[in-house]
Amino acid sequence: MLINSLIFIHFAGLVMGFAGGISMSRVGPMLVAATGERREALWPLANTLTRIALLGLVILLVTGPLVLWLKFHGPAGLSTWFMAKMGFVAAGVVSIGVTEWAKARFRRGDESVAGLMNAAGGATGLLLTLAMLCAVFAFN
Repeated sequence: MLINSLIFIHFAGLVMGFAGGISMSRVGPMLVAATGERREALWPLANTLTRIALLGLVILLVTGPLVLWLKFHGPAGLSTWFMAKMGFVAAGVVSIGVTEWAKARFRRGDESVAGLMNAAGGATGLLLTLAMLCAVFAFN
């Protein structure tokens, strides 16, 4: 019951992360293109979507290791697909960090990081989708 509950919560975190990220893939470019009042009006939405995605990431980073240890007694018996998954997760977390760093600079008025913010966001989506693909092979 505990493990199944943790897996359910893990999937909820996955949904939150992807929902926030996909939503930001639409809002981010609008934020970059907007000026003045329109941009200011978009910031609360962007911040809310980011919080949803980041909360999803925290849920994944907490429940993933718990499930790994409670269900599989660690990663030792898992295939190379699991290691590939973790590599994509690590790269995705770095990409999220770059996105957030660029977003904070953009918020403070540095227009030069707009392209980086959007590119890193797209890279995050690709990297975490590849992590999910590897997870399918790792746990099937």
